[in-house]
Amino acid sequence: MALDPKKYYDKYWVMGGRARREARSRERALLTLDLLRSGGVRNGRLLDVGCGPGWALEVFKAAGYETVGVDASSVALEDARSRGLDVRGLDLERDDPALALGPEARFSAVVSLEVLEHLVHPLGLLQKLRGLLAQGGLLVVSLPNEITLPARLRVLIGKLPFGGHDDPHLRHFDRARALALFDSARLRVTGERRVSLFPVQWQTLRALTRPLLRLCPGALALATVFLLEVREPQETDAK
Repeated sequence: MALDPKKYYDKYWVMGGRARREARSRERALLTLDLLRSGGVRNGRLLDVGCGPGWALEVFKAAGYETVGVDASSVALEDARSRGLDVRGLDLERDDPALALGPEARFSAVVSLEVLEHLVHPLGLLQKLRGLLAQGGLLVVSLPNEITLPARLRVLIGKLPFGGHDDPHLRHFDRARALALFDSARLRVTGERRVSLFPVQWQTLRALTRPLLRLCPGALALATVFLLEVREPQETDAK
């Protein structure tokens, strides 16, 4: 499916389900903060790539980071700007973030949450984002798990997987494919956090199933948030 990202996401951000999407976005942002702190990046400049209406950006800004967001949707950007966030328009497939952001385009942290699966060329974006990191900077990427237990049950009863022919997810990642993508971009995974399949407000059920989430992430994790660092050239040469 060839998407016009601006038109598609301008429509997406005015569809129903806003409260659910906001809760999930803020949840991933909190997991991202945990990962960044574990990697020693507790402050500095942070870029959110595919920031949408800026819910995650608000979490990062409140945590003390100097934040900038980029997104293709003018509807989402207008929403974010109305809440005082610094956001810029950017086509993630076609535009060069370094050119769009200018000489300030070096960041302690670059974050891209639930974005790569929407792209024709996710490797190209990862390579661009790697180039935006300051020395010692970290990249955080989240990818959805599309083979959860409910998804598997849908296939068993004869429904199309992955949203069918009109699925806006152009790429589908299991863990092996995600790791291969990061490796191709010369990135190494140094930490992970998993997003529970169960809604944020179901705290009791989440607590009860936390051990199962660790044991069976393929069935019960809605997404995985990865902490990534740049591999040194000699590490690539040695592989």
